[in-house]
Amino acid sequence: MPKVIYLACASIFFVLFAVPQDRTFSKYRVIEAFEVRPGVLMMPKHSRNGEVCEIGLEKLHYSLNGIDLDWALSRGEITQILRELVPPNERGPRSKLFGGELISRAGLGLTTSMDFERVLIRIYGRQLPGSHRGEIVTGDIVATIHWKDRECQ
Repeated sequence: MPKVIYLACASIFFVLFAVPQDRTFSKYRVIEAFEVRPGVLMMPKHSRNGEVCEIGLEKLHYSLNGIDLDWALSRGEITQILRELVPPNERGPRSKLFGGELISRAGLGLTTSMDFERVLIRIYGRQLPGSHRGEIVTGDIVATIHWKDRECQ
């Protein structure tokens, strides 16, 4: 009989304290994110064996300090962060095709693709008309790093 009471108490404790009471968000997928610079998020994706297979960089728009509606990241900041996350020696040599870099345009979108032996880096941005006649203003919005030898799940 004491074993039954012990199991009943343990079960009640588990239900009340060990199981989260609020399951509101349990139907959503959890995303891993790191703030690599103030206001800049790095979000990795993993392969089945747990290796990072892709990384996305983008601006954080909401924080406890307020709302940031600026959409652009500085190219210099992106380059510096990319150098930290995947140093040149880990990328391998640049592809010989197009000198390893290709800029494509679709509507207002611009994509800069940098192809290396082990990784493909893409920087996505947009172009807007400038204040002077014919001037084009560009801004980078998202950067991605994809490892070629790792399949994301």
